[in-house]
Amino acid sequence: MDVTIFMEYRPIEETITSKNRTMKTMKWIKRLLMALLLVVILLLITGFIFERISRSIAEKIQPDGQFAEIENHKMHYLMEGVGGPTVVFETAFDPAGHLQWYHIQKNLPKNYTTFSYDRSGILWSERGTNPKTGEKIAEELHTLLEKSKAPKPYILVGHSFGGMLTRFFVQKYPADVAGVILVDSQYPADEKYLSPEMHKMVNQGLPGGILKFANSFGAARLMFENMFPAGPQYAYQNTLMPALLYKSADATLEEQDHMKSIKTEAAAINSFGSIPLYVITAGDKTRYDSFIKNQKLKNEMLEAWDKMQKDLLNLSTNSKQIIIPKSGHYINQDQPKMIEEAVNDMVKKVSVK
Repeated sequence: MDVTIFMEYRPIEETITSKNRTMKTMKWIKRLLMALLLVVILLLITGFIFERISRSIAEKIQPDGQFAEIENHKMHYLMEGVGGPTVVFETAFDPAGHLQWYHIQKNLPKNYTTFSYDRSGILWSERGTNPKTGEKIAEELHTLLEKSKAPKPYILVGHSFGGMLTRFFVQKYPADVAGVILVDSQYPADEKYLSPEMHKMVNQGLPGGILKFANSFGAARLMFENMFPAGPQYAYQNTLMPALLYKSADATLEEQDHMKSIKTEAAAINSFGSIPLYVITAGDKTRYDSFIKNQKLKNEMLEAWDKMQKDLLNLSTNSKQIIIPKSGHYINQDQPKMIEEAVNDMVKKVSVK
């Protein structure tokens, strides 16, 4: 055979072989992608069915409190004790609703009334049609207190976002409020003390679209199954919270959507007059370590939060600060006894008038 002809055909054969290999590789990639797609579809179907079964089971859970009709929907509350004053707990930006106060409420004395509740759309409270504004939330709470016949006056205890919401209640119903306890409360005008970078970081919020998707396919309840600390004290909450999360998810994200406007309106309410005020502040210097890695930004956040908490004292001419050295933001979980002591002290303070 002519060597020249042989050399001309060899590259052609190699090219054909190379194309065949490429085609085979592409076929395997397509098969792998199809297999992965089928696995994803199967997982979604399984998750969807799991979520529907879990919701069906959760619907049979008996509420631990009572209900009252508020305008066009029912709201859930837990009231214990007898006589006045009534200590009213307002929850943070949190899908757990009244469960964040459950253990504290159970431990407080029964010679005065304690009252926790679920904001509209949270846990057992129906969403209704009222807008998620600070003023409307205060109106719903006041109506709920009136309908439940909770004895006046009220001592408001608000954690984080809940602390900011107390401003609307005090402004609208000052004669009914005997005292306020802010538990590591949000400061509505936080841009006053934070750099633009830090302000953006702390106000970025939750990924709403992802959480709504996760809520539909059973993943959200797995993400929040250990929301409370481990141990017998929180066994009830850790059982109930994942089961009922689907009820709270949409309303919690809706509150997030209104957060900016609520903060703007709350910042304009800057005086409680002479109403007794306790500002309980987290003092653990390592509390931001898990989500702020930059030391400079972490120091900025610690210093800014300290300034904001001190500024909260200016809301009343009769105020004092209580710093909890070994606690993070969730003082009601880290150091619940400190909150119980502050509540009992405030009850004594307003009762001697």
